Amino acid sequence: MKKAFGIIAIVAALAVAPIAAIGRTKPNIVFILTDDLGFGDVGFTCNERTNVLARLRTPCLDRLASEGVVLTAHYAAAPVSAPSRASLITGRVQGSCSLRDNCFDRAFSETNTLASVLHGAGYATWAVGKWGVAGGGESGEPVSSHPLDRGFDYFYGFLDHMAGHTYYHYEGHIRKAFMGITENRTNATDSAKGIYSTDLFVAKAKQLVARHAAENGDTPFFLYLAMNTIHGSGQSDDTLKTKHPLHIPGRPYPAEGVKWPLEPEPFAARNTWIDPAYRGLPENAARYATAITRLDNALADFIGELKRLRLDNDTLIVFTSDNGPADEYGADPRFFGSNGPFDGLKRDVFEGGMRVPTFVRWPARISGGRKDDAPSQFHDWMATLADVAGTEAPKESEGVSLFPRWDRLRNAKIFKPSLVYSQYEFPWGGGTEAFREFESRKAPVRGLQQMLRVGDYVALRTKIREGGAKVRLYNVVEDPFQKNDLSGLAEQQERLRDMERILEERLRK
Repeated sequence: MKKAFGIIAIVAALAVAPIAAIGRTKPNIVFILTDDLGFGDVGFTCNERTNVLARLRTPCLDRLASEGVVLTAHYAAAPVSAPSRASLITGRVQGSCSLRDNCFDRAFSETNTLASVLHGAGYATWAVGKWGVAGGGESGEPVSSHPLDRGFDYFYGFLDHMAGHTYYHYEGHIRKAFMGITENRTNATDSAKGIYSTDLFVAKAKQLVARHAAENGDTPFFLYLAMNTIHGSGQSDDTLKTKHPLHIPGRPYPAEGVKWPLEPEPFAARNTWIDPAYRGLPENAARYATAITRLDNALADFIGELKRLRLDNDTLIVFTSDNGPADEYGADPRFFGSNGPFDGLKRDVFEGGMRVPTFVRWPARISGGRKDDAPSQFHDWMATLADVAGTEAPKESEGVSLFPRWDRLRNAKIFKPSLVYSQYEFPWGGGTEAFREFESRKAPVRGLQQMLRVGDYVALRTKIREGGAKVRLYNVVEDPFQKNDLSGLAEQQERLRDMERILEERLRK
């Protein structure tokens, strides 16, 4: 293989014993997935802010990240929710995954999932929060990939994508076809009425963990905690006093933490409470920041529960986001610099739409205070979590285990590189470059897009169906905002040809 593209070659795998052979108890695994949270929305990735108004506070997340490894070059599978989640859950890269593009609520056909693999390794498996890939809802298709049919023992949350457009859940409050909160296969919306969803889902997670510790303490658990923070709401009804589409809680986070079941917020208070740290900011910014800090408060509460139950040391925590920040429902990513040092937002395969704030933490096996700058992507979590659990990933999964990079017992120096690739098509664009090119959000901007990262370089092309298939090339380490297209340089032609070939091979039209 040519030298310019040598990094894509399969590197000799580090010869190590399977993790199960080391003789330790399998860790609990908590995978926290946020919604539309940008690279610049948390302190552990962007803690030096030039905007004096950008006072976003995430002390718990920053502390947890400092106790683990921050993945500075981790990519969502796609720049929008449903396909990104499908690739995460199935371990399939976009282009191979059965759910792609603007396919909200459509079921994925793959049967092997993170949950089924971990269930097979002896884990109790729970999903709490947003699912959004079951079928039904917005797609109108049958619910054929319900969490209980894809390896989870328990589900509490909402199945359909549009139900996540509110933080106060009421059955049929958006459209009659959409569901409220479900527990397993039963409507459980009454348990959620008048309760802000961040509080609701963390209270449920705490209940599950405490009950499991009391009844099944020898069995490890896998908790997929899929929050809808910081997705804009866009949906309000007569059950809320204030109709602003950036939903916020109606009361401070309780000092003693949340406990199941929660008392409903008073009607007059719902969607009104601004965190004192943000009072004085423009209302939209104050609401956006309040929602993020509320998530931080809730996760501090959850980690406190793990510590109370003496589970913290041997619980692997992954924190990430499904795509970059959005510019909708009142959110303004420019105010807080939500896309960090990157161009692009949600729905863009530019760095700002794809690169997401991510850390891993496992005190028993991963030393803290570190950064991993090697590129990786969502489909790698299948192989990674299977490795941690001492089992094999399904043959059709396309990722590599990232765990040898961090495990203090292995101290790997050589490992397989990740394939970082995405393709995506949406009727209109969403990034900052798009705003420079078009006045109207309704105009087709990107069309069918592709991106590929190899080493320090990203190749991307847009408007593929429209004939605008020129491949642009960027060194995203030296030029994270992707200002300087290197595709015309003579010294880059060999690299460009190699990356163009892979883009064409991977493209699924």
